[in-house]
Amino acid sequence: MTMQNNRRILIASGGTGGHIFPAIVFGRKLQEQGASVTWLCGSRELEREIYTASGIEPVILPLSGSPMGTRSIAKIFSRILDVFRSLSRTAKCIKSFNPDEVYLFGGYISFAPLVVAKLKGIPVTLHEQNTVAGRVARIAARMGAKIITGWPVCEGIKSFTYTGIPVREPVRLPRDEALRRLGVNVPEGSKIVGVAGGSLGSGPLSEILRTAAKLCPEREFVFLSSKERHDEGNAHFIPSQWDMNPFYSVCDVLVCRSGGSTLAEALKWGMPTITIPWPGAMDNHQVKNAQEFVKLAGNSYTFREDDSPQNLAALIMKM
Repeated sequence: MTMQNNRRILIASGGTGGHIFPAIVFGRKLQEQGASVTWLCGSRELEREIYTASGIEPVILPLSGSPMGTRSIAKIFSRILDVFRSLSRTAKCIKSFNPDEVYLFGGYISFAPLVVAKLKGIPVTLHEQNTVAGRVARIAARMGAKIITGWPVCEGIKSFTYTGIPVREPVRLPRDEALRRLGVNVPEGSKIVGVAGGSLGSGPLSEILRTAAKLCPEREFVFLSSKERHDEGNAHFIPSQWDMNPFYSVCDVLVCRSGGSTLAEALKWGMPTITIPWPGAMDNHQVKNAQEFVKLAGNSYTFREDDSPQNLAALIMKM
């Protein structure tokens, strides 16, 4: 994705870090080329935190979820009303900023800028980070937007251009420095398994991971989660990190979910990875992400959430 200098670019991205981080990386590259960039996001606190941590003040749309993402009748009507409010706010933003192009990074946040930009005749490009196109991506394709993808396959879209996923440039730190920044002490020469993603640190899967750690006493485990810093034997739990370089720098093996952006970072770092698809992902897209990732990565595996800790431990020990 290249851009001429002195262009005004509107980027819409929100909902989750998997949508937002690629949008920030892409927007920063455009700014380095001389473009003027404005970001749109939703109203979730996490979205604001991510942008604030990156030094960005986005235009905030009054959206916290898709009307299709809830069974509550009250929430459905409330979110539909929020969509109309977002259309109005997006129209004001576009009138004020007057972008030459609009880039969408998928999810429900992209719907309002898609509609407004198309009505105003502004070129629209949507980046799909998963191997299965989301609802807005399919709508965008039918409306004539250009679709670019993070993977060589994209189910649900007939015509697209494969570009990969913009990811943060790796900065590999010396292990001692990285461990110090993380606040983790492990025996010298230890092989470290990094577990990334708050959803991996709670519920039944958490017990599988903890048990697998106990079954691998020759390994040290660093769990990246929202919990406070503590240790459980060879399992070390640390708070979520905005700067992922220290965490990735210590990982000999990575265990993570199968979101498109997370897997793209694993590819960029070249880490042997065990990826655990979230079974609740729409259209089973995380399973398909994982399948495509394993083809490209080498020395990486998929683990099912309902499998045993013994099988997970066996995978870890052979990596």
